[in-house]
Amino acid sequence: MAVDSADAVLDGDQTDERLARAVIEALRAGRSWAHIATHLGVPPPAIRGGLGMTDRDWQEAIVAHENACAARPGDLSWSRRS
Repeated sequence: MAVDSADAVLDGDQTDERLARAVIEALRAGRSWAHIATHLGVPPPAIRGGLGMTDRDWQEAIVAHENACAARPGDLSWSRRS
């Protein structure tokens, strides 16, 4: 995702919309949730009981990561995504 203007950095709704569009585009292109998470810099979710990681595990990890980034004032990590 590219940053169109400095205003995008300050507009959380616009950032959320761009992230949602990027995820939708990635899924349509056949990328897995694991690939999307890796591209976003999300650490792998913990494996429970020796089971493999599911799409839901990755989705929850992405949400937790994005919420943590949004909670940090001045965090521009989303702008590094392409």
